[in-house]
Amino acid sequence: MHQQLTRLIGKRFRYRGQVWIIVEVMREEDALVIVPEQAARERHIQADQYGNATRRCGSCITLPLSDPEDPDSYSPEVMELLAGSLAE
Repeated sequence: MHQQLTRLIGKRFRYRGQVWIIVEVMREEDALVIVPEQAARERHIQADQYGNATRRCGSCITLPLSDPEDPDSYSPEVMELLAGSLAE
């Protein structure tokens, strides 16, 4: 299920009135990380715990991947995000 979402990394979606980009699928944490499109354009440097620059990131949101009531289905948040797919 999560493998299909990795193909969507870098794609744009309208979610709750704003355009977001999927940046990471965290399988072990069962989560999806999205950043606002504007923040992705600004490309702030994010340091790791040792102070080394590791990636560019603005503010981000982590969405639960699986529905807590049905682990074989996507969460309502992910379904809402996917419904807002924007053409590239």
